[in-house]
Amino acid sequence: MKKIIVLVCILGVHFGVFAQSSLEVKGYFGISSTQLARKAEIVGVGGVEMNTLNEFGFLLSKSISEKFRLTGGVGYSFGEVRFQPPFCSNCGEEYNLGQISNFRMLSFPIYAEYTLGRYFYAAAGPIIDLELSNKETYSDQSGIGYLIGLGARWKAEKFTFSIFPNYKRHGMIPFDNSSKFKHVLQEIGVQVGVRYSF
Repeated sequence: MKKIIVLVCILGVHFGVFAQSSLEVKGYFGISSTQLARKAEIVGVGGVEMNTLNEFGFLLSKSISEKFRLTGGVGYSFGEVRFQPPFCSNCGEEYNLGQISNFRMLSFPIYAEYTLGRYFYAAAGPIIDLELSNKETYSDQSGIGYLIGLGARWKAEKFTFSIFPNYKRHGMIPFDNSSKFKHVLQEIGVQVGVRYSF
């Protein structure tokens, strides 16, 4: 129920901010290198890793001054999580190989962009995440995190092409904070996108 309330609030903020004209809409695709580690180490419980994470999404953007833009939207991330249990000499090869599970997450980024000269911009802001996958071997990543990045863009008529290297940290304020040993997902990645101005 809490996740549905958060989602309704996000959509309300988006419609309120972007109800005016002179908008830009952007579609993007991204790929990230990731780390999925616990806040505090536990000995003898095995390890979890996620090598790459892919994402795609849509953003709405509005200029609020000559240098600042406010951007918000929705993204979908997907990848594979590998769980490696602690070694067990009596458990057989199948157990020691570990298991692979799918990772799926819906994200709602809301961030400010600051223009740096003609081609570059910096961006930072919160991300609200709702994990959709089965969490059998790692912690739920649903919560509030953040994004920071430095990008470049090139405008041609009503289209703007962009490349956006960024860093994301998820679950800084988790919706489920029941354990101090929760996993925290971090990403270093790049997004490429096309933006259209109305």
